[in-house]
Amino acid sequence: MKSRTIALWIISTAVVIYFLVVAKRLLIPFVIAVAIWYLIESLSLFIGKMSLKKKAKKKIPRWLSLIFSTLVIIGLFIGAVKIVIDTFKSMRSTLPDYEDRFQQFFNQLPDFLNFGEIESVADLFQEINVAATAGPVFDTVTNLFASVILVIIYVIFLLLERNVLGVKLKNLFGEKSNYDHFRSILSKINESIRTYISVKIFTSFLTGFLSFLVMEIIGLDFAIFFAFLIFLLNFIPSIGSITATSLPLLFSIIQFESLSTFILLLILIVGIQIIVGNYIDPLLMGSRLNISPLVIILSLVSWGAIWGFAGMIFSVPFTAVLIIIFNEFKETKPIAILLSETGELDVEKIGDRKNK
Repeated sequence: MKSRTIALWIISTAVVIYFLVVAKRLLIPFVIAVAIWYLIESLSLFIGKMSLKKKAKKKIPRWLSLIFSTLVIIGLFIGAVKIVIDTFKSMRSTLPDYEDRFQQFFNQLPDFLNFGEIESVADLFQEINVAATAGPVFDTVTNLFASVILVIIYVIFLLLERNVLGVKLKNLFGEKSNYDHFRSILSKINESIRTYISVKIFTSFLTGFLSFLVMEIIGLDFAIFFAFLIFLLNFIPSIGSITATSLPLLFSIIQFESLSTFILLLILIVGIQIIVGNYIDPLLMGSRLNISPLVIILSLVSWGAIWGFAGMIFSVPFTAVLIIIFNEFKETKPIAILLSETGELDVEKIGDRKNK
């Protein structure tokens, strides 16, 4: 019986992975829409707690806070997409100039290092047409952001569905005990993921905004693009912040050809990453998700292989959801224990520890 169960698990996992890969063009926009929906709900709940009049303590109507939150979040999302696409177009038009700078940099590198064998790198680089190579990459990213319309459609239907979803689920489960059990699981997922997304977006935005100010003051070209990359890559555990910091630093070497500017930018941007990542993020998050560091890396690699860049961004919340779900069932609880960091379950919701 056990061997049959294991075989069924393997087959089911393979089928799910195959479906995720085949349907990723539809699923990734939907997952992004769910993340936006969580943001809208969080902002709406925050606005709903405000009082219109202090004495009367009259709260802002739920429908009004929901409409305002939807317009704000979707507006910011569309604005970010437009900025990135416009920056890509600008970078593409100026790329030949930077291609020459890259070639000059690699030509001067052997003399700078006093290491003759590196001259072959310059020869190799001259054979590469950077504009022709980067062009398809820019087109791919532009096409990815073109799915913004599909994301907005998903968000609208999620908002319309929220009022009747509870009734559907209640009728679906039939027995009240089963429905209550499902709601308890859903509540844990909602609270954890909503807080994770909200806090992570705030800290990533803060990191990107402060980095933008630094790069703009120094005069780095495409500062807003690099700031957006820093914001986006900070969602990827461990390697995200390293990659986000490295890109503008490497670009500064080519643009300024100055070691002092590179060192100044290094100190400031890395300093922002350390302060926000090691102090502000843990303070707002309250506690870490109970996920093993090894599992985080494996999840990062696995979801990256399945969904690429989008999978890497959502790898942590996906794993957190799996741990919460696996913990609720006797058959899968051992898996939740293996995925957890401490081996102690129930999984603690984000923010619980700071309230103790």
